[in-house]
Amino acid sequence: MAEWIEVAKVDEIGSGGLIVKAAGEEALLIKDGEVVHAIASLCSHQEMELEGGRCEGGAWLCPHHGAKFSLSTGEALSMPAVESIEVYQSKVEGGRVFLSTDNGELARK
Repeated sequence: MAEWIEVAKVDEIGSGGLIVKAAGEEALLIKDGEVVHAIASLCSHQEMELEGGRCEGGAWLCPHHGAKFSLSTGEALSMPAVESIEVYQSKVEGGRVFLSTDNGELARK
């Protein structure tokens, strides 16, 4: 059964994102204007943390090797990454960020 879990306040998310834990998994929260996205916390290239990267035109740039991922689909948009990353269902209500869980795991988009 789907459930929404509060994981952070919007004002806690800095320009380099914010790693949160929910349902035993880590996700990286990213603000892109007024929208908050939740993606996997590790790059698919060398499994290094994506926290500390930056937003660029609807994509997230890995701070280590510059791989770019779509914030809406997780698709790898540039080398050296060739594999997509997970994108999770998120919502904002009253300045609070929630992630959806389903059967005890973060719900993927």
